[in-house]
This record gives sequence, C-alpha cells and structure tokens, in this order.
Amino acid sequence: MSECSRTATDLSMPPKFRELSSVDQFRVLRFLTRGEASDDPALAAITLETAEHYQTKSHILSAFYRWWPVVLALFLVVGILPDALDGQIGMVILLLLLALGLFWHVMLNPWTRPKNVARSMEASRRVRDQVASREADPDRAAQ
Repeated sequence: MSECSRTATDLSMPPKFRELSSVDQFRVLRFLTRGEASDDPALAAITLETAEHYQTKSHILSAFYRWWPVVLALFLVVGILPDALDGQIGMVILLLLLALGLFWHVMLNPWTRPKNVARSMEASRRVRDQVASREADPDRAAQ
C-alpha cells in the first residue's frame, strides 16, 4: 500500500460514524465539541468510538488540524488589505467570507477542543456503563 493511501485510510472516520445520517454525524461532532454525551446508548457508543479516533492521532497531526485553518484565515485577512485599498469590494467580500468559513471550522471542529473530546469520551463511557449495568441486572432496572 502506498504512503498516500495509507495516510488517507488512517485519517478516515470510524465505520460506524460514516454509516450515520448527516444529522446524526453533526450531533456526534457537536457532542465531541461540547464535551457531552448522548442519552441514546447507540449514539453514545459511536461518540465514544469517534472520540477515541480523535485522541489516538499524533500530536503533530492534531496541531496541524487545529492551527492550519487559523493560519489560512490570517493570510486571507492580510490578503484583504491590498484589495480594500484598491477598492475591489467584491474580492474583499469573497476573502472575508472565506476567512469566516475557516473561523467557523475552527469553532465547530473537535480537533480544536481536545479537553472537550476527553470529557465527551468519559461521559459516553458513563452512559455505556449505565446501559450495561441495567442489562446485567434487570430487576434493578425495573425499580
């Protein structure tokens, strides 16, 4: 297997996450970004698997995903200045929208919040353990 294809495979999300609908994928990523867990045991298990995926990657890769959009946004903002001085409003608006998109990428990406991913992983483990304890002791769950 070539180096590029191995890297692309390593970066892919867990299979259960990819099988979710777009709405559920967004919910899982939101749980990770906020450091929360789902009440739904199936989503909690997928959240746990996805959180482990985010935490098992190298620190260099994590730093790249965390700071590359910030660097690009800064270059876009610096690139706006000559266009603004020349009066090219269309280009200024385009570059500002791109910088805003990168800003939202940073705000919504779990790579930028490793502590929240760890919190979400612990909360998802608690949900998984509660479900497992209910299944193991059905008399206690009925109470």
